[in-house]
Amino acid sequence: MSGAEPIRVDGRIVELVSHRLVRVELANGHRLMGYTTGVTNAVLAGAKLSEIVVLEVSTFDLSKGRVMEIIKHSDNEQ
Repeated sequence: MSGAEPIRVDGRIVELVSHRLVRVELANGHRLMGYTTGVTNAVLAGAKLSEIVVLEVSTFDLSKGRVMEIIKHSDNEQ
């Protein structure tokens, strides 16, 4: 059996750990670490708390996921 496809989920940034690592909370309350790789390193450059990010999570390890993009908000959250 080849590797399973990763799951794409949306989550809200609750902690900025470093320029490449954030803690993310999913809609169901599960928290995991979001990280970037060399290809996606620029994605978290301007990340802020409570922004929504899209993660790719492996079905084998649900404790971390690769941040693929930040979803820009059109509303005026503060």
